[in-house]
Formats: sequence, C-alpha cells, structure tokens
Amino acid sequence: METRGCLATETQTAAAGALAALLRERGLIAAVQERGVVMVSNPAAEPSAGDQADRALGPGLRQEVRCARGPGGAAWWFWVWWDATGQCPPELEPLCPADQPETAAARIATVLAMSPAPPLAMSPAQRVRR
Repeated sequence: METRGCLATETQTAAAGALAALLRERGLIAAVQERGVVMVSNPAAEPSAGDQADRALGPGLRQEVRCARGPGGAAWWFWVWWDATGQCPPELEPLCPADQPETAAARIATVLAMSPAPPLAMSPAQRVRR
C-alpha cells in the first residue's frame, strides 16, 4: 500500500488519546507514541515473568495502530504490519475513520481477545453432548 500522508500532530495526538482511553476501558494496555501511533496489548496474554520459554515463544497479543491521512484526505486508523526483518516500511491496512474511536476500539479489542482453549481430548460422551 502506498505511504499515507502526514496529519497535523494535534489531530493525531487527540485521536490517539481518545482511542487509548477507550482501549484502557476495555482492559487493554494502550501506550500513545509519536505521530498518532498507539501500541496496544492484552495483559491477560502476556507470558509469565519467570518462564523464559514462554517469553521467547509467545510475545503475547499486541497490535500497533496508526492515525494517518486516509481516503479523501480524512484522518483514518490503520493497522500497522511490519515485515519480519524490519528493513521495509510498514504496510498500512485501513481500520476505520479516526472520528469513529468506538469502532476502532471494538475492532482492536476483538483482535486482541483471548478465546478459551479447546479441550485437549473429548470422550465419546462429551462429543454427543456438544
């Protein structure tokens, strides 16, 4: 996707602050960074501090979103996707207009939600009850 144009810092800062507040209300960790970037994580998915294997294999549920100029020049929220090497610029995928922070927060919370683990094995009786 082509690089998105810059917005006024005040617009990005205000949008990022509003979104971060809504994400925190949903129990997520949201950190506002420069130029309308919000780093979001689900604390329930963080690996335990003492388990080095978990920390190495599972970085938890995290997502970067960015407020930038979108369709028609309006401010939009974008999902940010980095390549594995970090040598290429990120790809930006439209999330929703920046003036819809509730929509953005709901979508981000859905992506970062933890679903219950399925049972490891089910007996024939358990399968029938399902």
